[in-house]
Amino acid sequence: SIAMVCDFFYPRLGGVENHIWSLAFHLLRLGHKVIVITHAYKCPDNEYSNEDTTIRQKSKRSGVRYLPGGLKVYYCPFLPMVDEDCMPTFTVSFPLLRWIFIREAIDIVHSHQATSTLANEAVTYAAELGLASIYTDHSLFG
Repeated sequence: SIAMVCDFFYPRLGGVENHIWSLAFHLLRLGHKVIVITHAYKCPDNEYSNEDTTIRQKSKRSGVRYLPGGLKVYYCPFLPMVDEDCMPTFTVSFPLLRWIFIREAIDIVHSHQATSTLANEAVTYAAELGLASIYTDHSLFG
């Protein structure tokens, strides 16, 4: 079982996000159990109108969601800061991530991106829990 961990994931779109989704999707197709752990996202409001009324629906991507193809995503209630990067917690996120690792029987923690606080904390927790870990840096600086 593999946990992909990064601050950057859908609904945000970009290279890191697409890489994580593609890698997870192909690992699922090969028969591996894969989950993604990221922080909750505020999404644009949905607005529906008819002749008489307009309904505005607040939207937030939080909790556990399944993407097409069966990819399970944990949108955790961590506070994002600049550029959707989580506020460093040092050990505050440990109980929730530990619970997810145990619940999902995770063997490998794959952290992505040097600027992802959540990924850096997860790879540290993996070492403390005796789990194998992989770190992928996505960089424009060679």
